[in-house]
Amino acid sequence: MWRHLTANFADLLFSVSEAMDLVDPSLADHQVRTAFVSAELARAAGLDFEQTERLSIAALLHDIGALSPEAKIGVHSSQDHRLEPHCLRGGELFRETAWLAPAAPIVEWHHTSMQAHLGAGRSLGDPAVLGAQILCLADHLERAIRRDVFILHQSEELRAGVRKFAGKLLHADVVDLFDAVSGNDHFWLELESRDLGPQLHKRNLLRSVGLDYAATRSLAGALKDMTDFRAGFTVTHSTSVAAYASGLGATLGFAENELQQLDLAGLLHDIGKLAVPNAIFCKPAPLTPAEYAVMRQHSHHTHRILSRVRGLEKVAKWAGHHHERLDGSGYCRGSGPPDLDVGARVIAVADVASAIAERRPYREAGDAATVRGELRAMARKGWLDAMVVEALADNHAEIAARVHAAQAEVEARYRARYAMIG
Repeated sequence: MWRHLTANFADLLFSVSEAMDLVDPSLADHQVRTAFVSAELARAAGLDFEQTERLSIAALLHDIGALSPEAKIGVHSSQDHRLEPHCLRGGELFRETAWLAPAAPIVEWHHTSMQAHLGAGRSLGDPAVLGAQILCLADHLERAIRRDVFILHQSEELRAGVRKFAGKLLHADVVDLFDAVSGNDHFWLELESRDLGPQLHKRNLLRSVGLDYAATRSLAGALKDMTDFRAGFTVTHSTSVAAYASGLGATLGFAENELQQLDLAGLLHDIGKLAVPNAIFCKPAPLTPAEYAVMRQHSHHTHRILSRVRGLEKVAKWAGHHHERLDGSGYCRGSGPPDLDVGARVIAVADVASAIAERRPYREAGDAATVRGELRAMARKGWLDAMVVEALADNHAEIAARVHAAQAEVEARYRARYAMIG
């Protein structure tokens, strides 16, 4: 039963956090380094475990609302001065799941000045305000670090830069905390440590607990929105893949725990697209060979992210193999039949079926006949499993109804809560 196959909460957050900064060297470890500074300030402030965990969760994923690599680079480099949209989106995404929701105000306010808090009647005595102020300082500090200059050659300049925010952007008490923790070389050298992520993970800032299927699915739903909500035409894609996969799995007689793993693999199969720029992800035309090469990396990153999470080993394999083909012509491993079990073959068919049925900027959505025809053509070429394709073709109406219901729910939520955020 699935209750024996739990997904480790801390593993998942740390792995996704590091993946969020894959796209550009200027972003490398930004989330993790910000989390380190936040943890040091939390310790100096004497925060209890619950407050520290809440702050750490917010810090590890604080840029979750900057959906594209370009948006993350714009925020990190201060080229984009409209900081509120990604904070609001981040807060909304955190509220999608009970495991992140308590930290939502910290993410939402991580660029809010202390002056603004006071103007709204909030004080540093509010734990969410204190957490947001700590995260605000940590984020500003990390973005100010010049990566081409030895850290100890700029530490005093960085400390002076933070002091200038006292009484304006930052509460003076938070700045004093930073002064207390940053007055030694150890703080700065740890901040630039190459294994900072694993070392921070070992500090048990987050509960190393196993999440059951319902909790894992809730968290996966928020994480897949990071990629799907980047473009209007992909809003429901991962939801669609998960619904196709679950429907196919049920038709093929998968056990309940395997159906749940298929569902999670469908929801998270494209999380590796965190590393793909919007110029390619949202291109309103077919990709060039060079662009396609950049796109192909995403399945590698999907497997890498999920394989680090204890309990999601099979999910990682199925999700990471969704572009593999039975004749070995797929990517990114060029795997053939021995390495592609039925679960992997189901996810591959589900992904193709979903893509054909969805509208793209350069083509209209395919109808049921088109979906069946193109899938069968790919099976004849030896790309997709013919048994799985026929299972979908024979039960298309029933499975498609399930897919459309799931898509409608996500589309409605997107329009109600995200579409109007700039």
